[in-house]
Amino acid sequence: MIIEVWTKDKYSGSEEAGLLARLTRAGLDIKTARLSRLYKIEAPWTKKDFDRLAAELLTDKITEHYSLSKRPAPHFGRFGKSAGPGVKGGWRAEVWLKNSATDVIGESVKEAIHDMLGRSPANVRFGRAYYTACGGEAKLRAAVAKTLMNEVVNVCGITRIKD
Repeated sequence: MIIEVWTKDKYSGSEEAGLLARLTRAGLDIKTARLSRLYKIEAPWTKKDFDRLAAELLTDKITEHYSLSKRPAPHFGRFGKSAGPGVKGGWRAEVWLKNSATDVIGESVKEAIHDMLGRSPANVRFGRAYYTACGGEAKLRAAVAKTLMNEVVNVCGITRIKD
């Protein structure tokens, strides 16, 4: 199960401005960008267990939202404002550590899950998702490779966001 956590619009300005600046410096022509954290938890548990982990362990109820599938796609309006679900021409880039790399965040979350539930998942991996409306997959892949990942230890998957 993948749990995706993102900061509510009211509080996300500075983190999204930082992401926007990094991607712009890498040569990507964009006006807005969104990001989230991903937790891949491998365990044969119920949806209720994963909901509890997301709500009580992995998110701050005041400043964050979560989803057990994928974040509802941000909408990048004419002036780059978030205006609800759906995005035309948008892209989602997921960056994960390779399985051969030690995931200290994943290990820490695994221990916290054990402390909370009294049982451990088989594995926990941490990643990030980046959303943007930009010129295309190749340009986004180059910008992500240049600024948001290390190709020696990370893997990146890019998908087009469907309306």
